[in-house]
This record gives sequence, C-alpha cells and structure tokens, in this order.
Amino acid sequence: MVVFFIGESSQDEEEEVKPVTVKFAHQESEEAKARRMASFDYLQKKQQEETWQQLEYNNINSGRAESRRLQLYAGKADELSEFQLQPGEYLQALMPETDAEQEEKPAMPSNVLSLIQLRTMPLHDQVKTLLTNAKVIRFSQLLALLPQGIEATAVLRSLQQVAVLVQGCWVVKSEILYPKEATSPHSGVSADHLCRGRDYVMWRFTQSRHVTRKDIASIVKLPAEDVKEILEQISRIRVNCGWEFLFAYDSEFTSRYGDIVQRQKMLWDAKYQGLAKQLKIPKEHEKKFKDKDPVFPPGEKPMRRRRNSSRSSTGTRRKRTLSGRSLSDYSDQEMDAIKQDLENHDDILSRGEEPMEVSSTKLPNSNGTMEVTPNSDCDKTMEENSNLNSADFKLEVLNFVREKLYTRFVVSASELRRLFQMHLAQCPPGHILSSGVSDKILEESILNVGGVQLENQWPPNTQQEPMFALPKMGDSLDPARTVLLNYFTSSHKISRKQFVKAVEDGCGMTLSEQDTKLLLKDYCAQKGNSWMLKGTVPAS
Repeated sequence: MVVFFIGESSQDEEEEVKPVTVKFAHQESEEAKARRMASFDYLQKKQQEETWQQLEYNNINSGRAESRRLQLYAGKADELSEFQLQPGEYLQALMPETDAEQEEKPAMPSNVLSLIQLRTMPLHDQVKTLLTNAKVIRFSQLLALLPQGIEATAVLRSLQQVAVLVQGCWVVKSEILYPKEATSPHSGVSADHLCRGRDYVMWRFTQSRHVTRKDIASIVKLPAEDVKEILEQISRIRVNCGWEFLFAYDSEFTSRYGDIVQRQKMLWDAKYQGLAKQLKIPKEHEKKFKDKDPVFPPGEKPMRRRRNSSRSSTGTRRKRTLSGRSLSDYSDQEMDAIKQDLENHDDILSRGEEPMEVSSTKLPNSNGTMEVTPNSDCDKTMEENSNLNSADFKLEVLNFVREKLYTRFVVSASELRRLFQMHLAQCPPGHILSSGVSDKILEESILNVGGVQLENQWPPNTQQEPMFALPKMGDSLDPARTVLLNYFTSSHKISRKQFVKAVEDGCGMTLSEQDTKLLLKDYCAQKGNSWMLKGTVPAS
C-alpha cells in the first residue's frame, strides 16, 4: 500500500490535504487461475449468471415427433450402400476394435497371463510370452494356446528364436529369463553366471532323464537357492531318483520334425563346447553321467556300447571331437563330406606331400540357379599351424559357423569375422581356436554346412564384400527362399508385392501374408517400403 500526499498547488488555495490509497493487484499464475476456475464458488457463480431459455416440449405421439421419425426412413433403397451389411458387421463399423492397448488396465498378479491380451500381440511376442510364463511346454500345447489358423511353420520359426529343444519339449532360453542387467533375487549373482548354470542344467537333461542337485552344484558353482530355482523351472523331484525332467519325451514332435531335432542337437553340441571350457567340466565327470541314464524315446531300446570303443578291431584310433563323440555320430551328408576330406588330407600328410591348393572356381548349386564361389585367398602362416590339420579344430569351426548361419540366415564376410572375434574373446586361454582362423576356413565351413555365396547386387555408393546365405531349411518354403535370393542377383531391393509375384511365377506357390513377412524378415532388412538383403543396407 502506497500513500501519496497531494500538497497545495498555491498558497491561495485553502483545500485540505487528503490521503489517497492505491492498491496493486498481484499477477495470477496459470495454476492458480485453473484452480480458481475449477472451484465450486466460481462454477456456481457462472451457473447463476447463465440465462434461462424457454423450451417447447413435444410429446412422443405428437405430430411434430411423428414427422421427425418419418424422416429417418430412406426413400431410395438402391443408394443405401452403407446399410447393405449384416447386423454384426454394422456394429463393428460403428464401434471398431482399437489396436492400441488401454493405458489403464486392471492390476493382475505377475503369474497370471490374460489370453485376451495375448491375442492382441504379434506371433513372436505371443510365443515369447507363453514360454516365459510356462518355462517348459510341448509343441502341441503351444499350438492349442495360440489363435486358430496359425501355421506350424511360422510358430516353429518364432519358437527357435526364444527356446531350445530338450527331450522333444521346448524350454525358454536363459538369456530371456535372465537379461544382462538382471541379478539373482536370492544371492545377487550376475545374469551371466545364472545363464551358464541354467544352460548346463538344460544340457544335462538332453543327456539324461534325471539329475541330482549335488552334481549340478559341483559344476555350476551357484548358491543352493539358485540351483533349486533353476531345477524347479524345468523338472520335478522324484524320491530316490533326484530331479526328473518335467514332461515325458515328446516322440510325436521328434518324429515329425526330424530336421529341427538335428539342428537343435548341433546347437547343443556347440553350446556344450563353450560350457565345458567356461565351467571347467572334467571329462571323467562327463562320461560318468552320460552312460548312467541316457534319454531314449518311448519304445526305443538303447544300443549296447563297447567299453573300448575308441579303437577299432584293426587297432586304428577313431577321430573324436572335444566332447568325446566320434565323427560317425554325425549322420548328415555334409559331415560325411568333411570326414572324406579329413581322411584324404591325412593320407597326403602321411606321404610327406603338401596339400594341393584349389583354384577359385564356380560350382553350380543343386538346383542349378545359384553359384558358389569359394575364396582362394588364404593365410599361409595359418595353414602351417598343426591345429588346422586336426579334426577337432575343423569341427569346432564348423559348429560355430553352423550356429551363426542357422540363426541369422544371411551373413557377410566382415560380420562373420566380427562374430568369430567375439566368440574367441569368450573362449578361455589355450582354446583350440586361439591359434587363429583364416577367412578361407570360415568361408569353406559355410559352404560345408549348406550355405552358399551370393552374387547379389549392391546399392550405389556401398562397399561390396562376399555375402553368404542359407537357401534351404528342409521345409515347404525352400523354393520361395531360392526365388528370393535369386531376385537379388538382378536388383538390390524388392517389395512385398514383387516377392509374392516372383514366387508365383517361379515355382507356382501362393505365399500367405505370414510366410511372406517371415521370409522377408529372415533374409532382409526393411528400408522404407522396400526390403534389402541383410548386410547391404547403406548407413543412413
């Protein structure tokens, strides 16, 4: 409050001096203004200031109401295209289903999964969510929980990305249950140690129906509570037997999808190579439980094993891998070819001759549509190393390449080298691969496991390099895969419509929308409205 005194303007004026009061209004903030306008007094004041309007009420049976109702009827039925719908379709048009999930959802327990919410997710997320909640599931049970009409091939493709096969059943991968930043709620152990321990437990169940917690704890070196939690996820305790795998052997799945079973077996062999080094598993311990309780499908009798199986009747020693298995245990065709190559190589070395260098040639594929060009460059100092001549070394490289190719489908030479360096960094000192692997050996291993080198087109201003892909998976979509890879020999990009049309023209197949999307995602990366081969997308 400020007070001003107005003095006399002149001595002649005889007016008295009067005080004048001046008030300054405080500036109202937006928040205070909003609270004031939302108050009851303000709303009541506004309601009282509102003027009343005179309304004329017409009864439902009055003439004016009747005339209004008559206006609702159509005069020409031919022009009413929007009403040529079934009642259910018309209701759907009035109130369409919202794809976006509501922000506010009723709170549900963490162990309860809503099937209604599940069906709003993409197929991959549905499979991942179900596996995360169930931990172990049969393939038939999974199909029953998914919406009807989904093809088994699409489900299997998503399933192999989030789960592994154990005794014909699918178990969620450890990396999904234990992300990198997670720790054990019981002991605070890092996710890396938990994943290694859980992978070892799953591998043990691929070899045996029963395990004991004492044997597991002696290898994985985890606290007792963590070991018990891992075992409870995938097994149940049996009196005088230990822990038994949760489900019986699913012979129905293994007999129907033999190619997937073989692929998972190879992945487990490669996984165990790393676990054996990281956990320092003694070979004596491995033989002890491997021969004790092997896993066999129901009705199949185990074959007798000879104790001295390491030597044949002629006294020649069999070639064995790091896991103690012989080369004859691999029954696929590419392993037979590698055996023959190793025998020829040993024969050459026994005669004191140098191995002959193979010149770069183009080999036609079995379907006659693709060309394979082996890389002729090699590091001579690497080939002089004795490890390169051993079967264990080549099989170790082969397992690594097979695992990467069967999970990525397309890989460039530089990406394969980067993945190998990451794999080598995880190996312990003195590993068989620590001596180094040349690019030629990696590329030849890709060809041996069924991969091919692509003669693809490249986008402008892009550095070119050798590209490798897996053209066959052993299912009904192999012709479509071949068409897709052949398309990139003439163009560096493809649209979805072009791919569908090329498959129809090339092999007479009609791809579903789901198969089209899966194949493009396996081999390509999306760039706008087009799809480009993985590894060829220019950096933006």
